[in-house]
Order: sequence, then structure tokens, then C-alpha cells
Amino acid sequence: MKAVEVVVKDKDGSVVYKTGYNLDLYEEYLKRNTNDLTTLWLRRLFIALFTPLTTGGATSFSFTDTTGTARTQYIKRDLGTYPSFFNLPPCNNRFWIAYGSSSTAPSPTDFRLGNKLGEGVATMTIDETAGIMTFSVSFTITTDITVYEVGLEWEGCVSSYNVCGRFLVDRTVFPDGITLSAGQVLTIIYRILV
Repeated sequence: MKAVEVVVKDKDGSVVYKTGYNLDLYEEYLKRNTNDLTTLWLRRLFIALFTPLTTGGATSFSFTDTTGTARTQYIKRDLGTYPSFFNLPPCNNRFWIAYGSSSTAPSPTDFRLGNKLGEGVATMTIDETAGIMTFSVSFTITTDITVYEVGLEWEGCVSSYNVCGRFLVDRTVFPDGITLSAGQVLTIIYRILV
């Protein structure tokens, strides 16, 4: 979503003309902003990617990985000299979807599911025209369970050159739970509009 504002002022500083594009939608978004974990991660990533740098500069952010370890990782940095989250030779860079049984309300400080029961590598599709990223995975349930939480984790290089790990991008809780019987298939689909 974008909003553009154009303001023209006189020499004395008074506004003589003001117009905009999508300003009402922008204001509505600000009212509804929930500061959820996914939004926080997207903000961190976009800020790191779009921060202007000169040669030799770097961008990084801090987080807690799914093991509970505090990390600071570079997103942009000198190629070949320093590590970054997107380093591929030592680590995979992909998304995982997990499900669990904790009904504790989600928080922006969550770094793992409360009680993970299963996980799988997500399939990702992109609709560039609509601006939608879709992540999905299906699980065949082997025992009767009640699922309260689902999560999206991002795997990559989390420290140094070759320390691989994951961080939690989203944790969503369904307060009433989802009751599943053995043999049923649980499909979890994340759609993120950017």
C-alpha cells in the first residue's frame, strides 16, 4: 500500500495547495494496525533492504531465534567479506509452517510456538500483480489432536558465516481450537499482501 501527499506552501509558510493519493486508505490502515509479529518482520526486512548505504555500509536487525538465542544478523553487507541472512552456501533460505497445541494468546515478542506438534517446509507462490505471497503445507494427522496455534518460520543464516537457524515470522492462535481426528489432512495457508 502506498500513499502520496503533495503540499505547496507560500513564502510565508502557509499552505496554498494540498492533494494526495490513497491518504484515506493510509489513515484507515493506521487505525487498524495491530503490530502483529508478521507486520513487525516485514517492517524490519523492508527497512533493512531499503536503507540507503554507501560502499562498505551495512544494515542489520536483532531478533530471538526459535531456540531462544538472541541474534543480530546483517541483511546487507560487503559481499564475500561478511555474513548476511541471505547467505546460501552454508544455509537453506526457506519458510516452514508449524502447528501446535498452546492456546496462549500471541505476542509480538513470541519467538517460537508454545507447544509445536508438527512442521513442514512451505510451498511458496507469488501473485505479483495482486501483491500476494502464499505459503502453504498439508499434514496428515496420525492421532486425535486439537490444534490451537499455527506459525510461520523463516530459515536462514542467523549468525556468522555458517550458523543456520530459524526465526518466527508469525504465530496465530485460534482460541476455540481446531479438533482433528487421525487420518484427516490439515492444510495451513498463509496469504500475505504486500
